Order: sequence, then C-alpha cells, then structure tokens
Amino acid sequence: MSTDKYKRQLLATGDIIETLHYSVFAINWWIFIKKMPEKYSSIPIRVNMRIKFELNKTEFIIRIIKQSNNIYQPSYICETDQAAMVYSTPTAAINETYKKLFNVQTRYSGPLVMGFDDEKIAEELQVGVLFFPFKISVHNITVFIFALGSSTLEELNFAGTGYQSSFSHKFRGKQSLIVQSILKDKCQIDIYQQAEKIQTYSGVSPKDVWSKLKILNNIDEKELFGINNRHVIMAIQNYIDKPLCCVTDWSNVQIMIQAFEQCLKRKILVAGLNWNLFFIEWKNQQSSIIELSSHLTWVYSENYEFIDRELQAWR
Repeated sequence: MSTDKYKRQLLATGDIIETLHYSVFAINWWIFIKKMPEKYSSIPIRVNMRIKFELNKTEFIIRIIKQSNNIYQPSYICETDQAAMVYSTPTAAINETYKKLFNVQTRYSGPLVMGFDDEKIAEELQVGVLFFPFKISVHNITVFIFALGSSTLEELNFAGTGYQSSFSHKFRGKQSLIVQSILKDKCQIDIYQQAEKIQTYSGVSPKDVWSKLKILNNIDEKELFGINNRHVIMAIQNYIDKPLCCVTDWSNVQIMIQAFEQCLKRKILVAGLNWNLFFIEWKNQQSSIIELSSHLTWVYSENYEFIDRELQAWR
C-alpha cells in the first residue's frame, strides 16, 4: 500500500527528554531510517508525540508515552481505542486497534504508518536536536554511540569523560545490554538484563576493563568501545571544535564558557553580560519548557530591545 494513502498528519512533535534519549536505554528512544547504503538518519521517538493517519477510511491517532514503571522504552496508545490500551510497539497498537474495530487481522508496520520514513515528518521530529546518536558496526556487532566526550588522551583517540556507547550481547547465557562509559579517571562497563543492572566493571583503560568480562576477548577493546571507528573519531573532533552541552553540563563552568565563546559571544552586543544566569535559572525551574523572550529578562534589562541576530543566537 502506498504510504500516501495513510494521510498522515503530525499533531504534536512531543518532547526530547535527556534522561531517556541520552541515557542508558537511549537505543530504545531512537529509530534509524536508511537513506542510502551504509547511511542512516536517526529520528527521536518523542514523548507525547501524536500522529494522525487513516486506515480503511477511519481516522487513527497514536500517542507516545513514557510509563513510570517502564521508562526504559516508549509505550504507545491508540486514541481511537476507547479502552486506551497501552502497547509496547506502534505495530501492536495499530494492528490490535484495527482488529477491534473491523474484526480483521492486519500486519501494518507501525513505524512506517506513523511516518518515521516521511521526510517532512522526520525533519519536524529532528528540530531542536543538538546531537544525533548513531550506530557503527564492529565485527557484526552494532554499537550505538549515544553520548560524546573529549580528552587530551591520544591513546583514546581523544575520547573522554562523558563518552558512552552500548550494544546487545549474551552475558552469562542471557541477552544483555552492555553499556560502556569513559569517566574522569576510568573506563566502566555496566551490564543490564531486563532493564536491571546486574554487574559493573571498571578499569584504567578499555583493555583493562574488558579483560575482566571474559567475553569477546578476540576483538580489540577500543573497537568495542567504538573509539577506533573513523565516524566516531570525526564526531569527537567535531565535538571538540564545537562542544555540545546538555542540561547536566550547565553547572560545569569550563564546558559552558567554551560553548559560550564559540556559539554566543560574537552575537551578543552587551559587554559583561551575566549570560550563565539564564541557564542556571532554567535548570532550577520545575518545567523543562521556557518562554525565551520573558526569561531573557533574567540576563538583560527589562526594556532591552533585541535585534534579530542576537535573539536568534539564543534560540
């Protein structure tokens, strides 16, 4: 069936949530659409995203939620179903609701029907995303890179504190999520089974920490971390050239000054501006949503008149 027949309409883009989209189980909160051989586009599965589409001349609306007892992966509700059942996949939400309405078993692809393959919808969902996680292949293992960090250590190809990657593999006979992190003074591997952390290993280097797991010993440890991959090396270099900072970095003076020097300083007209106050106040408020113009009064005088270039820099 042609996807044009779905008459899809994005009703709400939803929210990017750092503790979901850039954390241990981030792999579950992104979808990868193949654009060309060996090139994928990463699209966030946003909380509270709502998409309307048509099947069998009937309007369906799917909403993405996060459940308090299952935050490690998205859940889906079809608002067309008055029972408001919660499903673990969009495919199940669509096909089960369709069966209830028409008493017919179908096999629609949830991600396809929801429009993740649609260029316009994908672009709307990607708006405001500062860093797009990506995947690499290491000896037939798909390694997911979901956070970057840099250092001056050439032996790590300049990867550093904050860098994280993950992949699925068997550990003690069970399929597990293996999360690799570079911390300030060590490398760490956390093993998760069914969303529960079962083991943590630490070492001074990727080789040291991997020697303690007794698995995958035939693969170079830096390859498993992903830091030998050319795409990762390029991403880290770009990160060094133009650092990305997230909410957890807003209290880190060194990171914030570097980001300010590269992204804001040349476009701000007021000398001696207490610019960091904007981020501190934003971080301290309860809501993650901010009304830009009114909250810039934390930094500027109340009657300050912005020019477009300066206001755009803050956006």
